[in-house]
Amino acid sequence: MPLERAEGLILRLHDFSESSRVVTLYTREFGKMRALAEGGKRLRSPFESALDLLAHARIVLVRKSGGALHLLTEAVQATRFGGLRANLEGLNGGYLVAELLGDWTEENDPHPRLMDEALATLGRLASPGQSAEGARAAVARFESVLLWELGYRPELERCVGCARKALKGPLASGFGQGGILCPVCRRDQRGWRELSDGTWRVAMELTRQAAGVEEGEGPLTGCDTATRRQVARWLGEYLSWIRGRRPRLMGWQET
Repeated sequence: MPLERAEGLILRLHDFSESSRVVTLYTREFGKMRALAEGGKRLRSPFESALDLLAHARIVLVRKSGGALHLLTEAVQATRFGGLRANLEGLNGGYLVAELLGDWTEENDPHPRLMDEALATLGRLASPGQSAEGARAAVARFESVLLWELGYRPELERCVGCARKALKGPLASGFGQGGILCPVCRRDQRGWRELSDGTWRVAMELTRQAAGVEEGEGPLTGCDTATRRQVARWLGEYLSWIRGRRPRLMGWQET
């Protein structure tokens, strides 16, 4: 079978035998995939130091069909996010990015923009002197892009019940309805969280950035602690509602 080249981000590593590993990657070319790295635990192997969690690597592999493990034959580290190891906030953010990519994406469903955003987020998290506020803002931006790319973008510009655009508070996010609810429409709905005006506006800016309408570092950068926590909680609850379970590392973002 022919060898193929790809660019991937390592999301998970599992021992397969005394010398080999199973690697879960998110690749630009093929989306999520699981591959066997024979000899991947040996000190001398064709993978050098590239088989590490959150490593960005250029890989060579043999793709298998029928749900079988692909065969990883070579890996070379492309980007080293060394700053993550020196920053607990950045490391926790990186682990959350890996968890979301691993749990939310499907095999053979590539999203190049999601790959780009994951790498950009890890770069921000690994930057020297990255603050806790900056780390949480970077991950919130990634979560918004994830929702957009996978088709779960919340409707925040108008009420999903009555379609009014001239919204006045108190507003609520209807998780099951997939967007914002005005005070009248939310009366007959369940599964919603009330949002402050500031939280709603920051959430709209995040969504616009995910759509590519607005650029910048992110609306959470520099906003007050209460608003940041509300936005993080809203994102966490929305993600949990869609997936049916809460991401394990989501609690870090809300502290």
